[in-house]
Amino acid sequence: MGVMFVSIMTQPMILRVILGEDDARKIVLPAGRPDSIEELIKTLKQNFGLDQDFRLQYQDADFGMEFINLSAIAEIDNKATLKVVYLHNSSAEESITLQLVPLEHLDASFSSVETENTEPASSASSASSSPSARQRSWPSVFSIPQFNYESELQLEKADAEYSARGSHLSLQPKLKSHILERLSEEILKFKAYPTDNDLNEVAEALVKKHPCLREQGSFNGCYGWKISLKYKMANFRSKLRGLGCSEVTINSLKNKNQDKRSAALNVKKPRRAEVNYCPQHPKGETTESLEKERVALLSENKKRNNDFVVTLKMENTFSYRRQEILEGEPLVTDVKSSSVQCERDQ
Repeated sequence: MGVMFVSIMTQPMILRVILGEDDARKIVLPAGRPDSIEELIKTLKQNFGLDQDFRLQYQDADFGMEFINLSAIAEIDNKATLKVVYLHNSSAEESITLQLVPLEHLDASFSSVETENTEPASSASSASSSPSARQRSWPSVFSIPQFNYESELQLEKADAEYSARGSHLSLQPKLKSHILERLSEEILKFKAYPTDNDLNEVAEALVKKHPCLREQGSFNGCYGWKISLKYKMANFRSKLRGLGCSEVTINSLKNKNQDKRSAALNVKKPRRAEVNYCPQHPKGETTESLEKERVALLSENKKRNNDFVVTLKMENTFSYRRQEILEGEPLVTDVKSSSVQCERDQ
């Protein structure tokens, strides 16, 4: 009696993967659903060129298709939508921060292990204390900051009234101004030019933490807060521009080309995953001193086993080189020819 074997072909799986704001991609898994979440993450890293660690979320039908952390591979089916949530890598940031130590704070001999471990750490704290220095990108969940004591008392009482009777707070101009001021300061820790989606996230987080601030008649209860934040950030940037903040002065009308002198044209701001887009010069440094440092870097780069000093000088001159590229917008060929000429002059 003959035995008939039936070949069962594995059905491929198609997934929609959200990598970030306005960045959703499609991936086809020919072998079907992976055996584990770790294998799926490895596949996504290889296909999309992702280096940073992340976790995955999926849309759960039990919670109105809201995104929930993926804890089992069986929770996803064909044509499911996944969301990439990047993890905060504190160890990597610490290693980068330690490289921002000015040379004058280091012991030139580097003979002691204790010196290498303590001096860079103490100097790094001063180097990273610049108000323009950012340590991380826009958070996946925006945290509402603490307001001043008087405002917190008012909001606490109003939230209790809202829970008991559903009554909204009659917002006074002073309180609203303080709330917008603190939120703007918190937003600036991540971005000087937040998008509409970013501002919407902040407004939603605000009314979620303080329900008494929900707006009556608004389609989502916080649209007015979003608009107020938008204007507040614009005023905030104007103040920073007057103080010489490089991140916003680069977009001032006098720094734009003659044919693009409009506030809405040619706005230079960070791309996705960029943190310190146009940082300030290190404390005590000027454009002239950083130019000398850049020239010295060319000489140091020719020495053997000199990676540590070269790295420090590159970090120290980054703001100078970054502003030169952003403001001048030179061609790649011009940058290369300039570097070759400098090396010849040495």
